Amino acid sequence: MLKGSISWIPNNPSARKRHITLSPAKAGWWALLIVGAICILVALGFSLGKGIAGHLGFNSDQEYMRLQGELIQLNARVQNLQGSLEEVAQREETAFMAAAGMNIDFSGIYQQNTTENSGTDMFRFVDDMELRLLLCERLAIAESIAYDSLAVLLVEKADELRHTPSIWPVYGIYVSDFGGRVDPFTGAVRYHKGIDIAADTGTSIFAPADGTVTFCGWSGGWGLSLVIKHSDWLSTRYAHCSAIDVAVGQSVQRGDLIGRVGSTGRSVGPHLHYEVLDSGVQINPEDFIIRAGPAASAF
Repeated sequence: MLKGSISWIPNNPSARKRHITLSPAKAGWWALLIVGAICILVALGFSLGKGIAGHLGFNSDQEYMRLQGELIQLNARVQNLQGSLEEVAQREETAFMAAAGMNIDFSGIYQQNTTENSGTDMFRFVDDMELRLLLCERLAIAESIAYDSLAVLLVEKADELRHTPSIWPVYGIYVSDFGGRVDPFTGAVRYHKGIDIAADTGTSIFAPADGTVTFCGWSGGWGLSLVIKHSDWLSTRYAHCSAIDVAVGQSVQRGDLIGRVGSTGRSVGPHLHYEVLDSGVQINPEDFIIRAGPAASAF
């Protein structure tokens, strides 16, 4: 039987040398022991790696399902947001039509047909949802601009309506309309440039709209009268008054007391002769009167 020996020589010369005798049997046992240890370590590593991989795979599936659920919920919120913005746009179109006859179409800003989520292609689903958000942002910006324009338009309209005659200037009895009529003094047919409202002397006369008094005083057949300028083209005249309660240059608002009914000038009895003038030309006041009384204006 072969035998061998292994000598261990230390670096220090003074140290004691050691001789180890290793037989083939001992070498085999040592080799078997080392191989067995390696196999055990490999098996443990494989088992541990498989368990970790399985655990990570299970968590990945759970995470994927959770992410998919959150994306579906987010998509539903985006759809609701888009629907709300579209409804606002439609209402704004109606408002523009009512306020100024402006037909502004917002339908080109957003898309009606969108891709439905199949639950299989999450990347496509996310891209589709991103597109929805982009369209909603575009619509929101357009709505903001349109809202500002509508607000300015409505402010201008409100100011215009406040300066448009719209109420009866006095409580009384309607006795003569606008247009041709028989002159009570001559019996001839003449063109009546206003309307006559009979009332007791001293009955209050009210401004039918906001404006500025431009004339107060005696004016021929109109007797004691006054004129109010409401806009660059609209004015109103009040004739045959018994008293005037405003002064030239005074600003008045709809419903303010401006004078009293009388029978001054060319008149057969106490009444108010009321005119509406467009750029200095008399037009039918009934085209502007939409409510009775100084406090009943629709504007």
